[in-house]
Amino acid sequence: MNFLRELKRRRVFKAALAYLVSSWLILQISSIIFPILQIEMAYQRWELIALAIGFPAWIIFAYIYEWTPEGYKQTLNIEEENEDLKSSDKVSTRYIIFGLSLAILLLITDKIFNLTSPSQDKIEFSTLAVLPFSHQSVKEDDEFFTSGVHEDLMTKLAGVKNFRIISKASVMKYKDFEGDLKKLGQKLNSDYILQGTVRRWEDQIRLTVQLVECKTNQAIWSNEYDGQMENVFDLQAEIATLITQKLTANLTKDEKKELEEAPTKDIAAYEDFLRARYILNKPRATYDDINIAITLLNNAVKIDDNFSKAWTLLVQAHSEIYSKLSKLEDQKLEMDNAKEKADFALRKAKALAPDNWEVLSEEGFYSMNILNDQISALNSFNSAIEQNPSDVNSMMKLGQLYVFMGDVRKAMNILERSFELTQTNGALVYFLTFVYEINGEYKKMVPFLERLYEIYPEDKHFLVEAKYYQFLNDGTLISYEEFKKSVEAGNSENPWDERAIKNMDMIVAMFNNEFETYHEDWKGKHENHIKGHNNWMCPLVTNDFINQARLLKEHKKEKEAASLIEQAKLVVLAPVNPNSVCVFNPEVYMPKLDYLSGNKALATEKIEELAIPIIQNKSFPTGAVERSVLLQAIDLISPEKVFYYYEQIAKNTISMTSFESICADPWTYPNLIKDPRFIAEVKTDGRFSKFLESYGFL
Repeated sequence: MNFLRELKRRRVFKAALAYLVSSWLILQISSIIFPILQIEMAYQRWELIALAIGFPAWIIFAYIYEWTPEGYKQTLNIEEENEDLKSSDKVSTRYIIFGLSLAILLLITDKIFNLTSPSQDKIEFSTLAVLPFSHQSVKEDDEFFTSGVHEDLMTKLAGVKNFRIISKASVMKYKDFEGDLKKLGQKLNSDYILQGTVRRWEDQIRLTVQLVECKTNQAIWSNEYDGQMENVFDLQAEIATLITQKLTANLTKDEKKELEEAPTKDIAAYEDFLRARYILNKPRATYDDINIAITLLNNAVKIDDNFSKAWTLLVQAHSEIYSKLSKLEDQKLEMDNAKEKADFALRKAKALAPDNWEVLSEEGFYSMNILNDQISALNSFNSAIEQNPSDVNSMMKLGQLYVFMGDVRKAMNILERSFELTQTNGALVYFLTFVYEINGEYKKMVPFLERLYEIYPEDKHFLVEAKYYQFLNDGTLISYEEFKKSVEAGNSENPWDERAIKNMDMIVAMFNNEFETYHEDWKGKHENHIKGHNNWMCPLVTNDFINQARLLKEHKKEKEAASLIEQAKLVVLAPVNPNSVCVFNPEVYMPKLDYLSGNKALATEKIEELAIPIIQNKSFPTGAVERSVLLQAIDLISPEKVFYYYEQIAKNTISMTSFESICADPWTYPNLIKDPRFIAEVKTDGRFSKFLESYGFL
């Protein structure tokens, strides 16, 4: 107690409080000033360490000395009742109160204006498109090396927080591009474009690079680098560093380290890694392709056990093997083996690079697709995106995960963010369109599809679909007429056009009573579409065949209907192999096929067995497709139950069927459109009332 009284008498507690308040103010002010002056925030850590070291020294000083109007004096020589001392004590108290008030004011201001938090809106960043490097090596087999140098440079630049890198999928089509870079920049939504060439002969390499500012179409920097193969990592690091300097990126210490770090010390291991990645990057790598890549990667990690990128790619390869085997029956042993190897590779990669965004992304994929652990996958994908805000693949997987979890709004937000980065990624475009549709965001879809038509003028279906979703949005006769004109004027020029515009063709043809003309056109288009897919039909196309057969039967064309039914059965009952795509549950289609083949009792029995499992199927997007097929089947087989299942599917699950799409396509749901409860819903909604009345449905 005497010691505490002595500390109080010497005003040590007050000195400590004053020091802490002053330190907090210094840290707060530096956190605001450092970004403005482009001082690395890493220096704030040293500032904190210095203040922490100074604290005990200050306490000792305060114990020995006291501030008086005459200056610092030893506390032992000061009389406690000295009036001047009391006056200085009051002044110091006022300073502490002022400091605390200022601290509280800064804290409140920070909460309101978010001054110290790293915000995406506050950080100024440059968007950079790194076009595929031109392959100028003598050997065509060295293409894997050119591709690898390009991808590794993209990865290095993606680790810089001030950069947003346009995804690889978006830039791949612009290899050897020689057109207007200003227009290309607008198309890619990019501020800068980096072009390059790679030439390799024996153990020599030459890299040439050019950085162009899109708005001026002017090269702001270019250079040529010659070196030995063993210097390839130094050349990549030098190029990446110079780009950050030219674009005045504020690099952190960790970012500098990542730019300069070599993935491996062994060139042979690096070549095996590049060959494996080149194989895995193929649009549809087969089961055998993936196993070849695994052999190469195993060789790479055997040479260099600390090669974290190779271990990370092994996670991807074994996970893909697991996914392909999961489509087959009686593969549990092989699947367990793939899972065990993926798990081992992931543990190795995490031990070597625990915070690397590529490792985190693969961990998310592993958790989502193999462990079925949604929470772990969510955390991994979010961490990967935090490390690399340009990681579009993780954004897409995260969007898929949110849809699987039923949170379509979050899926939409993350996919919209990724679309800002890569407006020319076909998979992303399809996925975002799909999410808009299942959430009924037709109003958003119209400008989105119009923007896509600007980017892809050769793809006519985007413009047709923009008119279609405007029709779904308001249901008016005026919108239908605009949609009809776009369909009649739209020419199919590629498989995507064929499928999309054909569906729209059918809607218009049926309203125009032109089924005969439409059907003749339909046959040629679908034969070409199927041939373009190596005689494979995806579930939606298979369902188109079945629906077409149904319409043919209604138009008394029994032979043609029977032929289509047999074609559909061949697809539905075809054995699945590891390389099959769009794998679906064939049982979903059998009730419709049985019913149209004349076996109505069996069809009714099957539909009763399938209904609940399909409604509860959470797989995505397969479950959404199967539920739409189910509702069409129930309309055909059990029309008395169709309204009940319509409410379960269109209103309470993620499905490709909606109230609006049924109103726009009554021939696919001829019994539901006549149900008094559905008619009452149409009248209450009001949008489609006049339209359906004008065509005799109300």
